[in-house]
Amino acid sequence: MSGEKRIPDSSCSTTPPFFLERGVYTYTSVSVICKGDDSSARAEQWVYQIVLALLLRVLSTKMTMRTLFLFLLLPFIASCAALPPVENAHQLESMPQHFSLVAGSIDLSTEWWQDFNSEELNNLMAEAVNENFTVREAYARLSQAHYAALKAGAAQWPTISASAGADHTDIKNDNNQNLDDYDTWSLGLSASYEVDLWGRVQAEKESDTLLASASAEDAKAALLSVSGQIAENWISLISNRGQQQLFQRQLELQRQQLHLVFLRFPLAKATALDIYHQQQTIEKLDAALISLKSKEKTIQGQLAFLLGKTSLDPQRLQADRFPVLPEIPGIGLPSDLLGQRPDILAAGLRLAAGQRDITVAQADLLPTLKLTASHSFSSDGLSSLFDNWLRNLAANILAPLLDGKRRKNELERVRAIVQERLAVYGRTVFTAIREVEDSLVDEKQYGDSIASLTRQQELSNRTIREARTRYLNGTSDLFNVLREELNMLQVEQDLITSEEKMLAARVRLYKALGGSWMDRYPQTRPQ
Repeated sequence: MSGEKRIPDSSCSTTPPFFLERGVYTYTSVSVICKGDDSSARAEQWVYQIVLALLLRVLSTKMTMRTLFLFLLLPFIASCAALPPVENAHQLESMPQHFSLVAGSIDLSTEWWQDFNSEELNNLMAEAVNENFTVREAYARLSQAHYAALKAGAAQWPTISASAGADHTDIKNDNNQNLDDYDTWSLGLSASYEVDLWGRVQAEKESDTLLASASAEDAKAALLSVSGQIAENWISLISNRGQQQLFQRQLELQRQQLHLVFLRFPLAKATALDIYHQQQTIEKLDAALISLKSKEKTIQGQLAFLLGKTSLDPQRLQADRFPVLPEIPGIGLPSDLLGQRPDILAAGLRLAAGQRDITVAQADLLPTLKLTASHSFSSDGLSSLFDNWLRNLAANILAPLLDGKRRKNELERVRAIVQERLAVYGRTVFTAIREVEDSLVDEKQYGDSIASLTRQQELSNRTIREARTRYLNGTSDLFNVLREELNMLQVEQDLITSEEKMLAARVRLYKALGGSWMDRYPQTRPQ
C-alpha cells in the first residue's frame, strides 16, 4: 500500500484476509511483517533530529511565548514520526472453494436450536445463557479486557496531580526551651505528558482494544460451546429414555414368554433348558435397565451443571422422542467461516494485536520525550500562601544506550509470538473447515445407517413371527425364538443410537458454522 512502513530483517507471513464489522469493537485487517529497504528508517532519523533540535532550542532559551508554542507543536511533529503497523493482508493458501457435500446459503442470524422445535430445549438454553459457569467466566474475562483497553487508552492523556501539605517546626535550645516555632504551608499542582513520538502509546491502545475484541469473541465461543453441550446431553437423555422404553417392552414380552414356557413344560412341550434360557434373558434385560437408569441420572446431573445448578426439577425434562430435523441446510462457502466462527475471529484479532506489539517493541528502541509542568505555592502563613509561588516547565528526553540487548531481544520475542499466533490462526481456520466436513459426512452416514436399520427391523419382525409360529407348532425350539428376539432388540437399539448420533452430528454442524445469532446476547458486551 502507499506509504507502507516496512520493517527490516523480518520475514513475510500470511495473515487473515479480513474481519467483519460486528461485535463490541471494530475489527481491522491483520498486517504482515515483510522485508524492505531502510528509506523509512532514514526518514525517522530526520524526524528525530528535528525534534531534538527543537528540544535543545527550548532548553537553551527563556520561557517566551515562542518557546511555549514550540512545546505545543511537539506532539503534532511527533505524530508524523509514528511507526505505523504494516497493513499487507494475504489470503490463506490452500483454502477450498466450497464444501464437498452441501452448498448454498444458510441463515445463521437465529439460534440454531430453534430447528429442533422443542420448548423444553429452548428453556434450557435461555437459562444457560445467564447461569452457566463457563459463560459467566468468559463474560468476566471480557470485562477485564475491556477495562484493560480503557486503561491503555488513558496513557494518551496528560497526568495531572495535586499535593497539599502543612508542617509545624519547633526550635529549642539545650535546656529544652522554645526559641521559635513556625508553620509551613504548601500547595502544588503538577502535570506530565509523554509525547508519543513513535506511536508506542497508540499501538499499546490498539493492541489492548484488539485483545478486548478477541475476548468478546471468546465469550461468544463459550456460549456456542455450552449450547452444543446442552443439546447433545438433551439428545442423549432422549436416547436413554427411548432405550429404556425398548428394554421395558422387551422385558414384558420375555416375561410373557416365560409364562408360556411354564405352561408348556408339564405338557412336555418345553424343557428345563428352555426355562433357564428364558430366565437368563430376563435377567440380562433387568441389568441393562439398571444401567440405563443410572446413566439417565448422570445425564440429568450434567444438564443441571451446565445450567449452574446442582439438580433440575424432573418435570423440566420430559421429552422422550427425538425431534424431527429438517433437511441439511445450505452451509455457504468455507471462506464464510472467517466471519462466522468466533474462535477464528478471536485468533485473528490476537494476531493483529501481536503486530501492534511489534510497534511497541520497536518504539522502545528509540528515544522518549516527556513534558512536565508544575506550579507550587509555599508560605509560613496560611493567609499569605499564594504570595510565594514557583512555576516550572521542562522537557526530558531519554534514549537507550546500553541495555544488554534487552529491548532488541524483546522485539524478536514479540515477532516470534506473532508467528505463533499466525500458526494458531491457520490451524483454527482449517480445523473449522474440517469440523464442517466431518459433521456433514457423519450426518449422511448415520442417515444411511437409519435407512438400513429400518429395513432390518421390518425383516426381523417377519422372522420373529415365523419363529414363534414354528415354536408353537412344535417344529422349532425356543432357542430360535430367543435368538431372533435378541436380534430384533439389537436392531431397535442400534436404530435409536443411530438417530442420536445423527442429531448430534447436526449439533456439531451448527457449532462448526458459528453465526451472528450470538451478537444479540447483551452479556457478551461489557456493561
